[in-house]
Amino acid sequence: GGGGGGFNAGAGGGAGGFRTGNGFSISVAGSYPITVGAGGNGSTSDSPQNATNGNPSIFSTITSAGGGYGTSSAGAGNPGGSGGGSSVNNSAGTGNTPPSSPPQGNPGGVGNTGDGSPRAGGGGGGAGGAGGGTTNASLGGTGGSGQSSTISGSSVTYAGGGGGSSH
Repeated sequence: GGGGGGFNAGAGGGAGGFRTGNGFSISVAGSYPITVGAGGNGSTSDSPQNATNGNPSIFSTITSAGGGYGTSSAGAGNPGGSGGGSSVNNSAGTGNTPPSSPPQGNPGGVGNTGDGSPRAGGGGGGAGGAGGGTTNASLGGTGGSGQSSTISGSSVTYAGGGGGSSH
């Protein structure tokens, strides 16, 4: 599940971790437990920061971490499968937390004050790209791009990060 977004110049939540690649194998026979992680709650106030990370998704022995939450006002983004964005020159959340191979996500974006008003960074995308930062007076940072996959037969993009807000 993706992380919740922040409040008041809130930063975007990071996407849940996206796992794909050749490093995974399961037997065709048998049944496997599947848990789809719920998204995190968005923040409803600046103090205390009450956004939450998304919950992990699990398929058999393969776990994708939930996304990190985006910060409110002037806090740091939280780490997760993909990291949450930050606002006002604080550090963004790191992706691929906890570490796994192949990596499952990217860091969030960093917001800046620009013309003196806070801007919030976007959340990181799952394996596609980092969240965008911003100094633009009317735009928040863009969410990180998701990962394109053809596992369903047609190309679909999964696990994009959430965008940040302007103040």
